[in-house]
Amino acid sequence: MPHLFAILWLSHLQLRGSFPWLVAAALGLAAVAAVVALYVRESAKVALAPRIAMALVRVAVVATVAVLLLRPVWVSEEKRDKVRPVAVLIDVSQSMDSADPRTTPDDQGRAAIAFGLIDADKGLPTESLSASHEKTLERPKRIEVARAALTNPKIDLFKSLAKVGPLEVYTFGTQRVGRDAGKDDWLTGLAATEPKTALVEAAFELLNRDDADAPAAIVIVSDGRENTGPRSLDDLARACNRRGIPISVYGVGSSSFGQLQVAFGSGAADKGGAGSRVGTDTDVPNTLFVDDITTVPVRYTVKGVAEGTANITLKYGDREVATKKETFTLSPEELRDGKTFATLLKFAPTKADAEGKKQEYSVAVAVTPAGAREAIDTLTGGLSRPAQVVSRKLKLLWVDGLPRRDFQFLQRDLLRDRRVDAKFYLTEGDRAAMRSGPPWMIEFSREVNGTLNIDRPEFRKILFDFDLIVIGDVPGKFFTRDQQEVIKEFVKEGGGLIHVAGRWNAPAAWAAEKGGPVKGDGSPIAEVLPVDFDAVRFPIQSLENPVGFVPVLAPAANRTQIVALEDDPIDNAERWGKRGNQSALGGSGKRLEPLYWYYPVTKVKPAADVFLVHPTARTPAPDNKEMPLLAGHYYGKGYALWVGFDDTWRWRFNLQNKLTSRFWTQAIYSAGIPRVVGTKLTQLSTNTIAPVEGTTGEYYVRVFNDNFQPLAADEVEGTLERVDAGTDDKDRTVPVKFQKVPGTEGEYAMTLPYNKVGQYRLTVDPKNKSPATLNFPVVYRDNHELAPGALDEPAMRKLSRQSRGSEADAGFYREETLVKLAGDLKAQKSPQSSRDEVLLWNKWAMLLLLGLLPTEWFLRKFNGMS
Repeated sequence: MPHLFAILWLSHLQLRGSFPWLVAAALGLAAVAAVVALYVRESAKVALAPRIAMALVRVAVVATVAVLLLRPVWVSEEKRDKVRPVAVLIDVSQSMDSADPRTTPDDQGRAAIAFGLIDADKGLPTESLSASHEKTLERPKRIEVARAALTNPKIDLFKSLAKVGPLEVYTFGTQRVGRDAGKDDWLTGLAATEPKTALVEAAFELLNRDDADAPAAIVIVSDGRENTGPRSLDDLARACNRRGIPISVYGVGSSSFGQLQVAFGSGAADKGGAGSRVGTDTDVPNTLFVDDITTVPVRYTVKGVAEGTANITLKYGDREVATKKETFTLSPEELRDGKTFATLLKFAPTKADAEGKKQEYSVAVAVTPAGAREAIDTLTGGLSRPAQVVSRKLKLLWVDGLPRRDFQFLQRDLLRDRRVDAKFYLTEGDRAAMRSGPPWMIEFSREVNGTLNIDRPEFRKILFDFDLIVIGDVPGKFFTRDQQEVIKEFVKEGGGLIHVAGRWNAPAAWAAEKGGPVKGDGSPIAEVLPVDFDAVRFPIQSLENPVGFVPVLAPAANRTQIVALEDDPIDNAERWGKRGNQSALGGSGKRLEPLYWYYPVTKVKPAADVFLVHPTARTPAPDNKEMPLLAGHYYGKGYALWVGFDDTWRWRFNLQNKLTSRFWTQAIYSAGIPRVVGTKLTQLSTNTIAPVEGTTGEYYVRVFNDNFQPLAADEVEGTLERVDAGTDDKDRTVPVKFQKVPGTEGEYAMTLPYNKVGQYRLTVDPKNKSPATLNFPVVYRDNHELAPGALDEPAMRKLSRQSRGSEADAGFYREETLVKLAGDLKAQKSPQSSRDEVLLWNKWAMLLLLGLLPTEWFLRKFNGMS
């Protein structure tokens, strides 16, 4: 009864007609009055009762017409509470098809619970599983574990959630798809095939409903590999928190599944996130000296292992030369993004190493998660690098004019270097000092009128005792034509040459037809250098203040260690200048201190590599290219390097000899080592730091013939082998072709698309008895669906916690706690009102009107009225 009164109280009459009700009422009253007056004045022959009956019929006609005109509606409203639904989102992206290694007892116990081998309400097993169960649960797919858990009658997740509110079940990958919540037969054939995981967008679609239809809670079944959409997990957590809709996550996958990457080179440590890849090998010595302490920097990146131990082992050849054991602990963010560690391994090569057949060192890293079984659960990674042990020092001769600032600092550094046996001579130095003995080259003190008075055979014997000659700003007449020819032969037969340009003498005195001692085609030394130049004279004092500049890395810089002043490629790029920005001087941040002088050249010779260029200056027309400041090329068996500046001492500001010593040491080794260890006829390299599927990489090969002349062919053939492909795979080995680089003799290039992940070996055999190989991996990009990776537990815990606006760790479940999920959710109701309308101007009113009109006519005829 109270309910009835409530309905009547909330009920009311509404008029939907366009005819004004006041006018209708007035007309109705007038019509009733007219009807009464009409029947009062009717003939007295008609009795009173019939007249009243006819009047009432006429009034009923008028009232019915008024109802039709006013279109009245009887409206009633009822308010009640509606239970909001519980939405379940099940991940069917390709990452859910991963077969995780379940190496720890806890992860195997979770799979056992999902498959019903252990009661769901008893938690993780305290004892080891049986051998048969352990084998079965070693690598189940994530979708299989999720399917088993959702259909496990002891967990009974769907029925438990249905008690909280009406159940809505969806699968999602690229898009959300509705499923029948009343049945679970579709789960049996559920496959993880979607190419992307749009977890955030799938949940936001549920949040787009109004408050009455929004879910009371969202339950997500996923491994957390969100990788699609403009919004983040944090955006989703904030939106759910504002709406009061908690997110609960059933995390699927192994929690101890980790990844390990290994590379040579120091630096880049403790960099996670997008920079978690260890990148390419950097700053690793490839020439070692007997009894000299060699430091091999190693980087390794750990991802997905919360804590554990890393064992690093270094071998030279087959001999174990150094080991190190390190423990680590990763934060939740580092667990997800990875953390890079850098370590140094040191050893002293022996004479036996120098005589060994296997001239390479290799590093192996073994990461064992804490509490795991070492023999089974260890992550391993390793790589090797060719490195030749030299049983003698590199012998260097440095000849300069005046003791320039660079010379002063570098002489001291080279005399302290145990790997270098250096001698020096200054053509403008004190004669008594030059004859005083080591480290001065006393033989060169035999001058007559500024010219070295040593005949060709003796000069050749003296020079060929060295591996590298560095020539600075020496007067053009110091070396005779014959002596310059010997220097040319020295380089051609494997020796190294570095020329450090000067303001006053060299290289201007060696230029052709510019007043130097050698006319015509220029000097033999000029022929050896990798650049062409004219004689340029510089004023003693410039009338204008010089403008500083910082050299810029050229494209070929990634193929040499000479300009690697920092271990990390990004940090190294920040050291150098920027194109078109001569005024961007150093001294702030990591930028080098500016230089204030360089020697201009006319062009670079064919087959030469340019490593540094001027930020704004260009070579004269018609060449009109970036002005080279550092360039090198092979001349015969030897290597010649052009250094077009002489004030690297400025880089010592606040850094002492850290940068200058590194730059010059790497330059000296690059130019001098070919004579010590021999020149490779085929040199294969790449500019790709970390090959990623879906991208491309550039590969280069420099080829010489048996006479150490650049190869003249138009192309060079090679093979690309996918090492980890099956022997029956028709695409295991495919031919590739390197095309000749225009204007560069003996150099060939190829663009290689990275179409498939795996381990690859690129081999080039130009039939010069010196094939070259390069091994490299192709990996998935970070957060790719198929990229190896564990359950992203930290991200899912954070999502469920923030959606509740709580600091407490709540809302994340694994198989051992899944039975508690539904009990932790609270039912939510939303007010709902229903509206009922009864039309009073319906067909029955029309039938009544049609019935009343003949009724009145019949009564009037029956009573003898017209």
